[in-house]
Amino acid sequence: MNHALRSGSRQDFRPYHRDHPPQRKPKLLASSATSWRASRAAFARCPKRIASITRIPILLAILLSSGNLFAQNKTKQDSLSPSTANTAFTNADKNGDGKLGPDEIKNEALFQRMDADSDGFVTTKEALAHSKRRRARENAAAAAEVSNDPVFPAKPEGEAAKRKLLSTIPSVTSGDKRPPNIVLLFSDDLGYGDLSLHGSKKLPTPHIDALGNQGVRFSNAYVTAASCSPSRAGLMSGRYQQRFGFEFNTAGGAITHRLHRGLDPSVVTMADVLKQAGYVTGMFGKWHLGTQPQFHPQTRGFDEFYGFLAGAHSFFPAKAPQPFHSTIMRDKSPLIEPEYLTDALARETVRFIGENRGKAFFAYVPFNAVHTPIEATKKYQNRFPNESDETKRDYYAMTSALDDAVGSIVAALNKHGLSENTLIIFVNDNGGPIYTGVQSNGPLKLGKLFLFEGGIRVPMVIKLPGKFDPGTVYDHPTSTLDLFPTICAAVGIKVPSGIKLDGVALTPFVNGQSTGAPHETLFWSNGPNIAVRRGNWKLVKSYENAWLFDLAKDLGESKNLAKSEPKIVEQLERAYQEWRFQMSKPAWPSKPNRRKVEVDGLEYEMNI
Repeated sequence: MNHALRSGSRQDFRPYHRDHPPQRKPKLLASSATSWRASRAAFARCPKRIASITRIPILLAILLSSGNLFAQNKTKQDSLSPSTANTAFTNADKNGDGKLGPDEIKNEALFQRMDADSDGFVTTKEALAHSKRRRARENAAAAAEVSNDPVFPAKPEGEAAKRKLLSTIPSVTSGDKRPPNIVLLFSDDLGYGDLSLHGSKKLPTPHIDALGNQGVRFSNAYVTAASCSPSRAGLMSGRYQQRFGFEFNTAGGAITHRLHRGLDPSVVTMADVLKQAGYVTGMFGKWHLGTQPQFHPQTRGFDEFYGFLAGAHSFFPAKAPQPFHSTIMRDKSPLIEPEYLTDALARETVRFIGENRGKAFFAYVPFNAVHTPIEATKKYQNRFPNESDETKRDYYAMTSALDDAVGSIVAALNKHGLSENTLIIFVNDNGGPIYTGVQSNGPLKLGKLFLFEGGIRVPMVIKLPGKFDPGTVYDHPTSTLDLFPTICAAVGIKVPSGIKLDGVALTPFVNGQSTGAPHETLFWSNGPNIAVRRGNWKLVKSYENAWLFDLAKDLGESKNLAKSEPKIVEQLERAYQEWRFQMSKPAWPSKPNRRKVEVDGLEYEMNI
């Protein structure tokens, strides 16, 4: 199988890397050596059905045809062998003379750049040197993109303006009738197809399933981004995060901390509003919206916090004290958690519910399960004795632990007689990643980091007795943008006009009081990548490459209609441009190693 890579200004010579979705198989066109080393072990565990995807580290892999560059398909053994680069060069060397001539590198300009000594041939050494020069240019350009100035430093005047706006919200908890409690359960990187509610045969998730059966399951629910951090910004603000420049992940904890990246301190969160309205607010889990004091959960509306501020954490106890931006902490005090972390987050949430059972409370529980690292205790591993693949077994175990945690929290509500007056929401932050080799997004295309359905369509269920009929399935497109206004409407909070939300309250749509769909159009933006959903039409673009799908007929996005429906493409592009005009520039750049992958013969650039 040959994988074509076009030559052009953005990529002179980009050897291939590999990645894999469970169903559709993109071919990675560029990556970093670091990414290769970090991913190689995971790729070695891939199922046999994806073993044919290209596996060539970032050295030399060129095969020439009609002016295009190609990467030759390799075996698993080749990808892990020290001689991989030489093997790739040999594959491109069609006449076997140990060097590449102009008949083998048919892009004339590229050939001239690679032929450093102008002797009319390209040796292995010259090809490797060219690749190193290209990477050096890319790294220098990436460094130039990053400013060392704080992105969102603390600004007392902005905080004062926000407090003045919030002060107009009256308490809803002082009357005779207590408003509903709120429990928002937010899982991390869960595969769309990894719930028995969604048809999984390998992963029983009875507690999450029960919520769906007792409430409303949203079959077309979306997040606002295909990665952790911006998705959380959209959830917490009820606004497209692009309005305040939160387009990409904040990067690693140290960079995030040093550069003051996070959720703009002037942005109002749902916790701000609920606290002002009289709710006791607690957060238990992964924050990932900034690590400096102005971003801390207790500065953003939460009375108490137990969890960590960065984007990932081990599920096992730390062996030594960790940096502030990485450590587990209670409020602002670092600690070492002795329990398996998913169990600990459930424990803390159960404690919070018990201590505040006589008050109206909001518990936000953003689990870090089932995000990497893939780690599980024997208690959960032993539930899957027939799974021979240890990584799959551990992932299944992590998911089972997550389901148990949900069950523990629901049991605490039942114990204190709170279930009939508690709004429970379960939703995931983005699609399951394909790079782990263990998550399944069911029928959906690709996964986390992509704007295809597998990256942005997520499981979502809402339970509120007396408001939603049990076992309801709602099919119109909805968004996590809608959760902020839905919560406020359910508890009787009138959101001030100065807080402009992009979501809508879902209750009247689900109950049939409002006709039509909650949204005419939904938008996504990720650097050069965009997506638009309007009705059943879904457009994805990466630079000038376009994919158009009719989701009513093609949920798996297998038939690209962009060429046969140019007017639809034009309409959706125009709608996107009108929306984009209202947004801000990204407040920081995506990570510098922007891999290019081939999806259905077209190039897609991954921006994280």
